[in-house]
Amino acid sequence: MNAKLSTAGVILGMALGLAVGVGSPTSADVTIPGMGSGAYDVPSVGGPGDSVDKAPVCDMRARPKITKVEPDPMKPGDKITIKGENFGTKECFVGVSFGSVADSAKVSFNYVNETTVEATVPPIKPGLTRVNVVTGGGSSQAIVLIQGQ
Repeated sequence: MNAKLSTAGVILGMALGLAVGVGSPTSADVTIPGMGSGAYDVPSVGGPGDSVDKAPVCDMRARPKITKVEPDPMKPGDKITIKGENFGTKECFVGVSFGSVADSAKVSFNYVNETTVEATVPPIKPGLTRVNVVTGGGSSQAIVLIQGQ
């Protein structure tokens, strides 16, 4: 009989732990065959899942699209405005760069909203180059003309 009660207690404890989850103090009404029913307090134990609620939710399906870059042409040091679609939230916006993937120069930028970002042109060679916008949903490129100083 004691072995059955011990086994029932272990199973009950496991079931309560799974049903209630981590991080939420609560009580549970439980019926144990042969022992009746009652309310049992289940304490919060905390854990690594507590910080998941605070992580930003980024829409990975919304691909960004640059529709306009102003001014164009531009010079190193100029402040530019990048307009587009699906830039996402500030927490999900990754950054702006100039050039190809191999020689891209990261730049300082100011996230304005999900359709507008401002950036400063880095010191790069004159000629045609790419402006890249990277978000949680991917990246978009536009070709711009960099003029000499």
